Amino acid sequence: MPKTILVVDDSTDTRELLHFYFKSAGFDVIVAADGGEGLYRARADRPDLIVTDINMPNLDGIGMIRQLREEADFADLPIIAVTAYGDEFARQAVEAGATAAAAKPMNLDSLVEQVKGLLGESQ
Repeated sequence: MPKTILVVDDSTDTRELLHFYFKSAGFDVIVAADGGEGLYRARADRPDLIVTDINMPNLDGIGMIRQLREEADFADLPIIAVTAYGDEFARQAVEAGATAAAAKPMNLDSLVEQVKGLLGESQ
């Protein structure tokens, strides 16, 4: 059974791109447009890993990560935070509980390999 990735990003283009790329790599993919929807999808769908943007309206990625980390069910869930806003935002995401951080624009092949590694699926 394929692992499920939750992609949280306010950019429709980024959500669609990551959905396509992860699906092509053999994962099931669900998407959310902001941190609030991401919380809902995480609780409802129980993904194996989350890839989230940091800067989003309503609830940002850092707030979503903090809330998830407060729940026992998500204490060890791998979360990769992605940002176009530099190292300071990446550092804040890791401090909030992200497993890893990546810069936008992303190297999609590297991101897929990172996801596979976090899910124990590296070749």
